[in-house]
Amino acid sequence: MRQSVRTMRQDAWTQEDDAILAEIVLRHIRDGSTQLAGFNEASRRLGRTAAACGFRWNAVVRKQYRPSIEGAKEERKERKSQQIQAQLEGGDYDHPTATLMSWAQVLRFLRQEKNTAQQWASRWRAAERQAAEWKSKFEGLAREHEKLSEQYQRLSRDYDVIVEDYRSLVQIVERARKATLFDNESIDHGFMYRIDEYGNLERVHEDRLESAE
Repeated sequence: MRQSVRTMRQDAWTQEDDAILAEIVLRHIRDGSTQLAGFNEASRRLGRTAAACGFRWNAVVRKQYRPSIEGAKEERKERKSQQIQAQLEGGDYDHPTATLMSWAQVLRFLRQEKNTAQQWASRWRAAERQAAEWKSKFEGLAREHEKLSEQYQRLSRDYDVIVEDYRSLVQIVERARKATLFDNESIDHGFMYRIDEYGNLERVHEDRLESAE
């Protein structure tokens, strides 16, 4: 008969389920947590909803474990008192529930802040030195670029002059070649050639040349 009832009511709470629920909720009370957090943990372990666990706790289990609940609350108070005492004496610096700071904690905090400030100051000075070095390199490269640019412009002007002189020379040679071909007997007839001040090839009679001399 009991087996058939258990089969019909698969969601019925067993004594083992109640014990598991009580163990979880009592642990949360001792640790300073909330009963709701205990219901959430129990729901995952028992495969029930948190609301069902809360209803079962308030309706049945809490009445059965009233002395245990009072003991858990006293243990929680004792732990809290020990934590506060440890804080006042300079211990338990990093406890997540710490609310007070002892002088030792204050000094430790100030030392940490001082070290942090010194580290940032050192990094800032190193960054300034590096920036000054890069600025000096940039200025040196800028001066070198300006010098090379001036040299390039000067060489470019010289090149243009040389090219122009070369073209003039080629023109003079070409005119002389054409004049020689045009009158290959000019020297025998008493003619000579000279270049005037403008670079032009001029034919001069030998008699005039002698008179000029």
